[in-house]
Amino acid sequence: MFDLSNVRMTVEGIQTHYQHGDFSPRELILALLEQARIAQEATQNPVWLHLLTPQEVETYLLKLENSDSQSLPLFGIPFAIKDNIDLAGVATTAACAEFSYVAQENAFVVQKLLDAGAIPIGKTNLDQFATGLVGVRSPYGACHNALNPAYISGGSSSGSARSLVAYQM
Repeated sequence: MFDLSNVRMTVEGIQTHYQHGDFSPRELILALLEQARIAQEATQNPVWLHLLTPQEVETYLLKLENSDSQSLPLFGIPFAIKDNIDLAGVATTAACAEFSYVAQENAFVVQKLLDAGAIPIGKTNLDQFATGLVGVRSPYGACHNALNPAYISGGSSSGSARSLVAYQM
């Protein structure tokens, strides 16, 4: 795993890193997955309900590696999916294990991102059925604030918001 602390984690920043040959999409995505796994285990912060495994992300990486980067506006850009939105082959739970089902196809917005060259990292925690306001109504636990773990991250999309902040600090 390479050091992510010097990576500008914006669309423009990542594209610039790719253009300069600093790393490949494969190297970035696998490093992000590893960092997310380590952080989740170390902090017990339930940001991710499902992180894709290297095997699950392989199909997306191979498709990208066989594409023209200039034809894909989001070439190699990682993205998180709130777990009430479908990613084919991965369970959607809406933070309710009893509701869980494995999606047979991608949600429209996920498919649009994939078609543009973006790469999914995983499914994020949320208030159960996205019905809360502050991010504490998940049976998986509340996501901790990025600046002070004594506080909650807040919002129904707390896992999604927290997943982004992790790479900006």
